[in-house]
Amino acid sequence: MPAPQTLNILLLSDGLPGHVNQSRGLINWLSGRYHCTVTDLEISLRLKSLTRVLLPHLLHETRWGAAITPYCYGKGSHLPAAPDLIVSAGGNTSFLNVALARRWEVPNVFLGSKRRLRSDDFAAHLTLESTGEPHNIVMMLAPTLIDPQQLESKGDELRRSLGLAADEKLNMLAIGGDGAGYHYDAESVQQLAQLMVQEHQRSGRRWLLTTSRRTGKVLEQHLKQAIPAELLADSVWWSEAPRKVMAAYMGAADQLFITADSMSMIAEAIASARPTVILQPERAQPEPRYREALQRYEHSGLCRLALLGQPFAPAPESSDAVARAKEALLDELTASLGLRAAPGPEFD
Repeated sequence: MPAPQTLNILLLSDGLPGHVNQSRGLINWLSGRYHCTVTDLEISLRLKSLTRVLLPHLLHETRWGAAITPYCYGKGSHLPAAPDLIVSAGGNTSFLNVALARRWEVPNVFLGSKRRLRSDDFAAHLTLESTGEPHNIVMMLAPTLIDPQQLESKGDELRRSLGLAADEKLNMLAIGGDGAGYHYDAESVQQLAQLMVQEHQRSGRRWLLTTSRRTGKVLEQHLKQAIPAELLADSVWWSEAPRKVMAAYMGAADQLFITADSMSMIAEAIASARPTVILQPERAQPEPRYREALQRYEHSGLCRLALLGQPFAPAPESSDAVARAKEALLDELTASLGLRAAPGPEFD
């Protein structure tokens, strides 16, 4: 078997964990097929309100747009050597991504909203919804840094620290907060508590519960009052004592329940290959494209969508569907980039 192709990758970072982790997740997936070396370049866009409007025009309408764009960034004069591939996520990185790809004549990958650029400004533009433009690849599942085997190890460590029996079954509930068209009122709080009670009565499983920085102190107080303490094997109330436990909780739990307001939280849960239920308030009003992305997840066997206060079918066993989604993205991406084919796993 020939040695894997080496890819020297430049990762452009805006410093936001949600964006950086998507880029790192994609590189991690590529590392399963290629030998990847990564150079990180953290950048900051100057005069954002002006340059976000000006740079698309410069890149599309002038011959010198690619040359001037790096000087609109804080580190425009400290660029590394030309890589084999540029990867970034987050709109503030998109302009430099395009400019450097043109300067160095190397392929580039961008994840997320293209702002005022076009999908064909990139060798591959990865999105959860179609842009209808050339070079756009619609992902069934956004890349994450989640590794199911590492989750198992973190979950085992958590169980030992809590003194839990190895065979005790657990559920996890991760709660976000208002956003993306979702709002949690008093009725939603009672419905979340009722779901936890009903699932405990049905399966005997206790819960691992974590809120997030977006949940807020008021919503947390209402949840604490509504949820019987004896149902909780462990809990994190972020406004009181924040702890990053998502990975450990996913590794320790047998089934995951995630509120629908955070696409990154949902993607991580699905990538864990645990049965995952996405919880939506009854009066939610997400944007159509957001709702359609969740529906595609469900139709592909990656999760179960559920309305709070309504019965729902069991979550599917999703490990095969997760692997298929990952390999389908890599197949399409490597073909778009013109990379030498590297075999992925075969599925029945």
